[in-house]
Amino acid sequence: MKSNAAILAIGSELLAGQIVNGNAAWLSARLLNLGIDTITHLTVDDIQSDIVSGISHLANSVELILITGGLGPTSDDLTRHAVAAWTQRPLRFDDSSWEHVKSQLARVGAAVPEANKQQCYFPEGAEILTNSAGTANGFRVDAHGKELWVLPGPPREVEAIWQAYMLERLTTRVPANARKTLRMWRMIGQGESHLAELITPLVTGHAVEVAYRVHAPYVELKLRFPTAEAARYDHLCEQLTKAMQPWLFETDRENTVASLAQCLQGYRSIEIYDSATQGQLAELLTPHLRHALGSNQKLMFHTHWQSQDEDPTVTVQRHLHATEQADLTLAVAGVDQSGRWALGLRRNGQTEIAEHATPYRHSVQRSRTMKAIAALAAKSWSVLLERV
Repeated sequence: MKSNAAILAIGSELLAGQIVNGNAAWLSARLLNLGIDTITHLTVDDIQSDIVSGISHLANSVELILITGGLGPTSDDLTRHAVAAWTQRPLRFDDSSWEHVKSQLARVGAAVPEANKQQCYFPEGAEILTNSAGTANGFRVDAHGKELWVLPGPPREVEAIWQAYMLERLTTRVPANARKTLRMWRMIGQGESHLAELITPLVTGHAVEVAYRVHAPYVELKLRFPTAEAARYDHLCEQLTKAMQPWLFETDRENTVASLAQCLQGYRSIEIYDSATQGQLAELLTPHLRHALGSNQKLMFHTHWQSQDEDPTVTVQRHLHATEQADLTLAVAGVDQSGRWALGLRRNGQTEIAEHATPYRHSVQRSRTMKAIAALAAKSWSVLLERV
């Protein structure tokens, strides 16, 4: 069974580049896990006629349309009106949604403006999706042979409705044996074209979908094939893993940074010294640490700029002994003139230090190198901390 979807995002702030459409990426990834391919992302302004035109355009190609945004209480929130117009159904006021709005606002001690009643109108016959994370309930409606899921704009509200309603319902849309398996290899230290020279001969002749994605410092190889025939491709996947081994960073669902964050949960006080990445390490780790570390844990980041004339190993040693108070101290430094960087950790009075060659010798000062070192340091620390 083939199932395709499209995602329609509503909002002038998206078209103006004020925010990035993260909802579309988030939803597409989860649909793909369920065997549903997203074939189109479309963004339109907060104009009713544009929204109606957007729905009509997508309905020509897919049977499943996910719409995000435009369910708020202000005059530019017109999504429900546009959906009602497209479905040719009148809007009906829902008393339970009004009670939900009042309850959500009372929970945070806010007054209840009459304007919020706008959020309680839905196309006649629509299934209302209670939004546990906000005031704007979503809704689902079938019309003209199409299935529309209409969601609010804030990402955490999209996620709440997905978990409460959509995941279970859409899971059964494509049988497991009709889905495709996605395999992924993420590399650091080699360019896309050079990797393709190794990969292309291996995949030629196989009925697989091959795609590359470059986002510094990684090059990703993605392979898709029918899940029902997965055993046929085991040997090919083994060949690819072997070919990519010198630069292999992660495969499939591995998440190095999340693994490191989990390792850090057992330490009450953590200090991280960065003299190699000029802040790239903090940018990589902070989103994960924010959710992983408890309120009783103390984390300190120290960012330094290091000259190429300094020995990275000596710098790491100095950082590791800069304080005796932290339960765990992590340090990374480099790159020196010979193209080497170093990292280490100190816990329970014991110190471990390792030196590495930079993955990009020709671009010592480029941000790609700093991002690569941040990722590689996270992986090395994770390995060392798991070695208890």
